[in-house]
Amino acid sequence: MQNRIKTDLLIIGSGLAGSFAAIKAKETGAKRVTVVSKGKIGTDGASTFGAGIIYALFPDEDRATAFKKMASHEFYGAGLYDEEWLDATLDEYYERIIEMDNWGVKFMKTPDGKFKRIFTRWDENMIQLPGPQVMEAMAQKVLDSKAEVIGNTMITDLLTEDGEPGRRVIGAIGFDVRTGEFKVFEAKCVIMASGPCTFKAMWTGHRNLSGEGYVIAYRAGAELGGFEMGSNHIVTGRDYDLMGQSMLFGLDGYLVNAMGERFMKEYYPPSADKAITARMAAAVAMEVRGGRGPIYLDLTHWSSEQIENLRYAYPLTVKILEQKGVIVGNRVLEKIEQTCTWCGTITAGGGIRVNTKCESTLPGLYACGDAMIRRLHHPFCLTGAAAAGARAGRYAAIYAKEAEEITPDEDQVENARKSAYLPLDRKDGIEADHLIIKLQEALLPYNVAIIARADRLEKAIKEVQRIREEELPLVYAADPHYLRLCNEIRSMVEVAEMYLRCRLMRQESRESCLREDYPYVDNIDWLKWIYLKQDNGKMKLWTEDLPIEKYKIKPERKKYLHPVFEVARKRGVKWG
Repeated sequence: MQNRIKTDLLIIGSGLAGSFAAIKAKETGAKRVTVVSKGKIGTDGASTFGAGIIYALFPDEDRATAFKKMASHEFYGAGLYDEEWLDATLDEYYERIIEMDNWGVKFMKTPDGKFKRIFTRWDENMIQLPGPQVMEAMAQKVLDSKAEVIGNTMITDLLTEDGEPGRRVIGAIGFDVRTGEFKVFEAKCVIMASGPCTFKAMWTGHRNLSGEGYVIAYRAGAELGGFEMGSNHIVTGRDYDLMGQSMLFGLDGYLVNAMGERFMKEYYPPSADKAITARMAAAVAMEVRGGRGPIYLDLTHWSSEQIENLRYAYPLTVKILEQKGVIVGNRVLEKIEQTCTWCGTITAGGGIRVNTKCESTLPGLYACGDAMIRRLHHPFCLTGAAAAGARAGRYAAIYAKEAEEITPDEDQVENARKSAYLPLDRKDGIEADHLIIKLQEALLPYNVAIIARADRLEKAIKEVQRIREEELPLVYAADPHYLRLCNEIRSMVEVAEMYLRCRLMRQESRESCLREDYPYVDNIDWLKWIYLKQDNGKMKLWTEDLPIEKYKIKPERKKYLHPVFEVARKRGVKWG
């Protein structure tokens, strides 16, 4: 079966960034806008997971604070922030929040009608939202805009002019994950809003996030970067997932080790348990290495009001804790075991290289949200997605008005189809689930993902290469559902190598990229960004200096021992 869809503007992904892109493209005058989602719009992906709180710098009050935090190595930008993007986000994001409010997103408000703000990590100002309702309202607005929405469709390749990598992007190919129907999208330009790669983490909304947007852009010849700065978190060490970690700590939850010590006071004195997630993950890893595990999240002191605040923003989290007997009535009865983990590129880190118009290095290809490099990092996850999505939609619509239609190269279409469907042609082999576990085992140990060292990174790279060469060619699919999994594992293997190679290249330590063989923050030699692209079938990496001569606030040129290693040494933890 084959289905051909012609459109002016193709948007791959339907989260907050993709939704804003569609709405703003239609407002800018794009006649034919098509949104393609791997699941159902409004119910899957990173935006559904992240809904509950949104970063809320008020333009007149907080702009200077944002710049100071981003310039600090201790905050999310880790001193490697992009000031041009920070300016662009701060210029527009509050307008996006107002629009969301007008479109039916039910923000929590004070009695006088103002947004109710709470303080979470590092005293961030957050506005509370009612969980999944955010994307329900945004999905309805997309439908109201008259954009065409196609769900349950996995995109596996971009189409380029004359079928050559590095040329203008003119569409994409994919398949229906339920029926297997082959789909060819012919477009004047494409916006990649496909989200991050979380390597099939168990968190709600993460299972669909396998990084194919990165990989198909990479294969088409686009430049990518920033993968060494991933998203480090602490999560439940049990058989269930919890959303809303920022709010859990914002409402005065805290970590304790097996001896009952609140150790975060030492690892990050200014905010203790309101430290950024990367610092908390590293501290948990060091405490376990020092023999003071397991680690627990303590909410047993919470009031009924704190529980109700969490219930409003993260109803699923409260339901899970009630089912597990952690919350009974209006009381928290027991501590929750925690572990540190790397959650891939969600909210922070690697992606497609774009300018502030969301233009990639390929003509006709735009990127926004978690599909692009995010040097603003965690606090701007939903905020940044909204701002970048709107920008991508506006600028891509302008491009599409002037661009000519180009017919895809049929050889490229057929070759991409054969590649995507190859696992379905095999009658036997290795199941994709097997390779997913193998990949997780290579990537997720804390001494690779949280506190790395060259020999361990090199060992992980060899394992990823072995999976690609020996096992990936044998993966097979019994039906379209498993065909989706096979294509997802193909993408995840590629993203895993991007991450590991960038991590190995950065010979210093910053918040989400700690190296015990390079334990110093190096603002003398490593105020650099790492980029990569495909070059003759190989992954080529290089660095570029930050343009700090243009910055309003310049990172200080010095080299010093990262505080996590300094505190760990004082607490008797060995590293090196």
